[in-house]
Amino acid sequence: MGKEAIQLELFGGLVLTSKQQEEVNYYIKRMEIRANKLKENHDKIALLLDEAGFVEGVDYVNTSKTCEVTKTLKLGFYFDNEDFTHETTYMDCVGGVNLIVNVIKDGGMIKQNVDVNREKNKLMCYNITDQCRYYKPSSLLVKFNEYNSRKNSELDRRKKERLCLDYTITKYQRLYPEAKVKEGVDFHRESKNYKRFPIVEITFKSGSSISFKLGYGYELDKERLHRRDDTQSETISETLERFNNQKIK
Repeated sequence: MGKEAIQLELFGGLVLTSKQQEEVNYYIKRMEIRANKLKENHDKIALLLDEAGFVEGVDYVNTSKTCEVTKTLKLGFYFDNEDFTHETTYMDCVGGVNLIVNVIKDGGMIKQNVDVNREKNKLMCYNITDQCRYYKPSSLLVKFNEYNSRKNSELDRRKKERLCLDYTITKYQRLYPEAKVKEGVDFHRESKNYKRFPIVEITFKSGSSISFKLGYGYELDKERLHRRDDTQSETISETLERFNNQKIK
């Protein structure tokens, strides 16, 4: 029996066989159960956040809701030639619960919504924690506040770095107008990762170059020697002779 015999056109509409109608009814039932479970989970997450001290609209948003959705679906099984399409209206759960976190973008701070998940009475938000594990809601609140505060400090640091980099570049451009002075970047190992940091590179006409990194803490403008590349080469005896002729400090 072909598909033409399975699905009949009648008055411009589609008449389903009893088996197809069962498929549609089963899909609608499954989606209703799924929607209710999702909504229940979202409501539980919001409740746990409230109890821990998170403030809705400030620390998190809850856009979860159930609604009817109408879509043209492909149901049945293709391998035995029993698949079919049908416009179906079913219940779905849209939206969810998201934490509102600070994110640095284009030199400024923006707010961004990130996912928060639940396992029993614990919550996880891998965007703000060092480990992908579930925490007590009260512990997650501490990490949430620490994360946002850390981002504020990071932005403040970046702004100061920008000022100091511009100042240092301008200073050496004035001191050595024929040299190429530019901003660069280098990396140093930190635990299991590499952390990048800005440097100022000065390349002279001879090809020799020197680079500086910013100072520490509140003395970012007091640059420190980072690397020196000298095109001049000398033998060991020449080095010894130069050292021997150096003035006493």
